Amino acid sequence: MKQTSLLILALGIIGMTKAQEKISDNLVPNPSFEILEKRVKEAGQVTYAAPWRAATMNPIDLYSADAKSDEFGVPKNKYGAEEAKTGINYAGVSFYGYRGRQPRTYLETQLVKKLEAGKEYCVKFHISLSDMSKYASNNISAHLSKEEINEMSEANLKLEPHVQSITNKIYQQQFLWKEVCSKYKAEGGEQFLTIGNFKSDDETRLEKIRLSREFSGRQFYDAYYFVDDVSVIAMDKLEEGDCMCDEIAGGQMEVEYKSFGSTADQKDKAKKTTLYNSDGSVGKNAEGKVESKKSEVGKEADSAPTDAKQTKKEEKKGFDVNDVSVFFNAKKSAPKAEEEAKLEKIAAFMKKNPKSKLQIIGHADPSESSVAFLGKRRGLAIEKKMKALGIAESRLSYISKETEMPHSSGKAEMNQRVTFSLK
Repeated sequence: MKQTSLLILALGIIGMTKAQEKISDNLVPNPSFEILEKRVKEAGQVTYAAPWRAATMNPIDLYSADAKSDEFGVPKNKYGAEEAKTGINYAGVSFYGYRGRQPRTYLETQLVKKLEAGKEYCVKFHISLSDMSKYASNNISAHLSKEEINEMSEANLKLEPHVQSITNKIYQQQFLWKEVCSKYKAEGGEQFLTIGNFKSDDETRLEKIRLSREFSGRQFYDAYYFVDDVSVIAMDKLEEGDCMCDEIAGGQMEVEYKSFGSTADQKDKAKKTTLYNSDGSVGKNAEGKVESKKSEVGKEADSAPTDAKQTKKEEKKGFDVNDVSVFFNAKKSAPKAEEEAKLEKIAAFMKKNPKSKLQIIGHADPSESSVAFLGKRRGLAIEKKMKALGIAESRLSYISKETEMPHSSGKAEMNQRVTFSLK
C-alpha cells in the first residue's frame, strides 16, 4: 500500500513538473491576466494586468472576479456572462464596430525574450464571443513585431495577420472558449505580440447574432470577444498536434458553417457547408468534387468524417438519440471537434420529429473535480449548439448529473460526456 501511494505521488509530481515546464516555456508574460496591480473598477484598465496594454488610443477592458464594479466582473459583466478560461480574469477586445459606433481595439504585450531567427513557434490565444454583441466576425488575428506598436490615434491598424484560422472563419461561439492558433516561423528579433483585426471593414465577414433570452437590454454594435490564455511557445517544446486548432481528429478537415443566431425563435434557414483540408485548401467530397453545396440547418452532412463501422451499425439498427454520447476532453466544457457530426444528426432527427423534446444530460468524472459544475457547463454548451443548429429553446432542456451516473466501463474518458433523452 505504501509503495502504491509512493508511485501515485511520484506520477503526480511528474505530471505537475511537465505542466510547470510548459508554463515556463510560454514567452507571454501574465498570459491569463491573473497578476493585477489594482482591482478593476471601470472600462479600459487592462494596464492593471501589466505588461498588457492597448496598441492604439482606444483602451482595452479588463474583467475580474475581484472587480469593484459589476460591469467588469467575472463571470457576469456588462457584455454578458463568461467564466474565465484560466483563473478569474480575462480581457475584452473589439474586432469590429458597426460604422464606427464602437471602436476597434488592439491588445498588445511584450514577450519575455525575442524570437530566434528560423525557429518555429506556436502562437495561440482563446476567445469567446460576448453575449451582448450584435455581430460575430472573422479576421481574428495576431501580429508579431520587432518594434512596439504604439499608434497615437484611434485608427484601425493595418498589419500583416501572422496568426489566424487557416479558414479565416467567423467565430460565433458564445460561452465556449475557442482556440485561435498557428505556427509562426520567426525572422528573428520579434518581441511584441498584438491581437486584433488588421483588415478593413470591407474585407471583414460578419454574421448578425440575435440576443439570447437569457439576457436583456440593447446589443452593442460590435464584434466583441473575451480573450484569455495567450501563449507563444517554441514548437520543439510542444507535443505533436499541440498547434492544430483548425484540424479535427485525424488532421484532415474542418467543417465551417453559417448559423443564424442562437435564440429559441430562430427560423429554419439555409446554411453553407464548406470542407477544408488542414492546409486551408477547400476539401473534396467522396466523389472527388469540390464541396460547395448548400443544405438545410441540421441536415445530415456526409462531409464530416465518421467511423465506417459505426455508420454501418447505425444504418442497420436505426439512429437512436437515446444511445448517443458526446465526449469531451478532460476538464473541458467544449465537445471534441469530431463529436460535431453527432450533433448534426440529432438536429436532423429533431427536424423530422417536430413534436419531440430533447433533454441534455451533463456528466463529469471524479478526476475533473477541480472544475466546478462541469456537467452543467457541458450541458449548457450542447444546448447552445443545438440552438445554433435551429432547434427551438422550448424543445430543449438540460440537467446535470455531474459524477452521479458513471459509465459502466469505469473509464474516466467515458464519463467526460453528455447524453440525451427524448421526451
